Amino acid sequence: MLRTSEFWQLDEKFLMISPDKKLCTLTGMESLPESDSGYLGYAYLDDTMRIAFLGFCDEEDETYKFFDGDQVLVAQASMLPTMLVRIVKPTEELEKHPFVRGVLDFHESDLLLRCTLSLRQLDHLRDPLRPAILKAAWIRDEQILEKTFNESVDQYTEVLLAAYEQAEKEGIKAKDVEVEGEPEPLPVDAMTIEFVRITDLVPANNGTWRAVLLDNIPGTRKKKKGDDVAISMVTTTIEEEGRSYTMLFLEVDAPVEGTKINVAASKPFRLPWRIAYTLACPGCDFKETYYLGRSGEDRFMFKEIMEEIRRGKVDPAIAIDLVQRDDCEIDFSRELYRCRSCGTLDVKKRVRLITKDHTLSATYYCLECGERMSHVKRTHIASLDCPQCREQLNPVEESLWDGVDPN
Repeated sequence: MLRTSEFWQLDEKFLMISPDKKLCTLTGMESLPESDSGYLGYAYLDDTMRIAFLGFCDEEDETYKFFDGDQVLVAQASMLPTMLVRIVKPTEELEKHPFVRGVLDFHESDLLLRCTLSLRQLDHLRDPLRPAILKAAWIRDEQILEKTFNESVDQYTEVLLAAYEQAEKEGIKAKDVEVEGEPEPLPVDAMTIEFVRITDLVPANNGTWRAVLLDNIPGTRKKKKGDDVAISMVTTTIEEEGRSYTMLFLEVDAPVEGTKINVAASKPFRLPWRIAYTLACPGCDFKETYYLGRSGEDRFMFKEIMEEIRRGKVDPAIAIDLVQRDDCEIDFSRELYRCRSCGTLDVKKRVRLITKDHTLSATYYCLECGERMSHVKRTHIASLDCPQCREQLNPVEESLWDGVDPN
């Protein structure tokens, strides 16, 4: 059972909704046709969380069908305090539904905001009903706090040195000296902190974040409601609990950075030359040719990838790095992918973001069943199973191709 306050974690998800005749009696839901088997729904965030009822479903045999025509009923999640739901994998058929396609296109047009909504470590700072609104802390006078803490450190150092000198006179080892009152970070209630609401939190250049103020900040005229502000994100790990906590801090005096992307195509050390592999099944009529690889200077493929990024078709983690870092390179190549569930084979642009300290790879999902697909290494192509009958495929032919997109 999922409550409204958790629905933002279901953003852009298909659902099987259990049948409940009470749904049809709610105000605004009168046009929802009754169902004994359940409904096919789509959860998405549009300022508030919404549920679109797209058709009927049957949980027992895991089938569904859309309502006739363009019929779609949309309800705010707050209208439905509790619903029994089950996640449905996003197949190509589902994502081609006109209503869903419209939502996805709209979301892709605001890529950076969607990236921030994917950060689960910020969920405890979100408004339960409007997840795009978060709480950020503003410290009134950091210099006073720093001075107070430094004074406590100096006092502790003086006491410690005096204890060492006394221990040396008494012949006690320094490691056995115990001093009470070790300085610690000031407790929160001793700090002068204001919590303010922000929205439109997005990654920005030079490793920063930016947002829009929803509240005036008392005691300062530097920023007011509606202004863009710089935000710092600080994560602290408490080893005893084994948990990490992330907080947002308002940087009133810091410059608000832009969101430009500056990235180059990487030059691979070992060129994945364009090779076409033809595979045939000895047990059925399956036979396909897969065109893989790239050349050292494949400007056309890199241009396609950059256009997809500008349209918002990129994994959130990759998009955040593209904006915040200036040491990014994109490695790419046409590669073969295999569905982990149904065995479907498909050629995808294998996109990897490479930085000095880590690499991120784009993820792909099967168009047939919606499960995640895995990259097939060249050395494993000769041992693949047929997606139709599961017999091992035979490599029929291997040849170079000229670089003209076969699709």
